[in-house]
Amino acid sequence: MEENLEHSEWIKGIKGTGFTTPSNYFEELNEGIKAKISVERLKSAVSTDGYAVPAGYFEQLQSNILARTTGFETEQVRKPKIVRLWRSGLLKYASAACFVIMAGAGLYFNMNQPSTAKKSSYSDIATEQMLFDIDEDVIIEHIEASSKEAQNPGTSQAALENYILSNYSQNDLSGNL
Repeated sequence: MEENLEHSEWIKGIKGTGFTTPSNYFEELNEGIKAKISVERLKSAVSTDGYAVPAGYFEQLQSNILARTTGFETEQVRKPKIVRLWRSGLLKYASAACFVIMAGAGLYFNMNQPSTAKKSSYSDIATEQMLFDIDEDVIIEHIEASSKEAQNPGTSQAALENYILSNYSQNDLSGNL
């Protein structure tokens, strides 16, 4: 009877209706069941023996390592990989057309360039050659005769030559002849 009294007192001490469910229990119940089923399937698919080494693994290990590192393969013969540059005929003709257009444009612009640079370079070469043929005394006499300014009587012949050579180029001297 004492047990009944203790049990009845214990029941009186509990507040509420009895059992309660956690929050979001029914929303998460479906996902929990699916997770347990997938875990059981995985356990049945995986062997319980653990990890196993394939048969003859250690006997072939050294030859496999050598084949991969040195490029020497004993069992297989490597086939060369062929990469075609011209996969279609259209690409051939398009590249040929681009080449013809670029070559034509280059020739067109090269032909229409003014050729003053060539003419001036020919005249420069001719005047430089003439300067080597002319004596320095003739050049000095020509400059003295054509100058209208009064010369300073204190200057010497050597000073005039140095002045002319330092202040005038070969083209200037040959152009005034």
